[in-house]
Amino acid sequence: MDRCPNCRARIQEDPSCRRCGMDLTLLLAVEAAAAALLQAAVRRLAAGDVPAASAALRQSLALRRDPLAASLFGLLAAETSVPARALGAPAASPPSEDWYLT
Repeated sequence: MDRCPNCRARIQEDPSCRRCGMDLTLLLAVEAAAAALLQAAVRRLAAGDVPAASAALRQSLALRRDPLAASLFGLLAAETSVPARALGAPAASPPSEDWYLT
């Protein structure tokens, strides 16, 4: 979070806004938790644990809409929507060269 959600002032190191005095402690904690879940998801993806990575991404996105988390979650959703490939089935053969004539 770069700016205070209340007055849009730039956030300094202090957990309260310098302009309006709003306590940002809980918001910063939620942002840190979302970042930790995103890192855990990337580690789980690297280890090959797709279900755990998907769950961690879902939790991270519930806390904060991060573009990287959303992209990774979309990628996992696209990859897991093809169960035949996940089961090791061969890929479908490409259409014939004259497929448009039929």
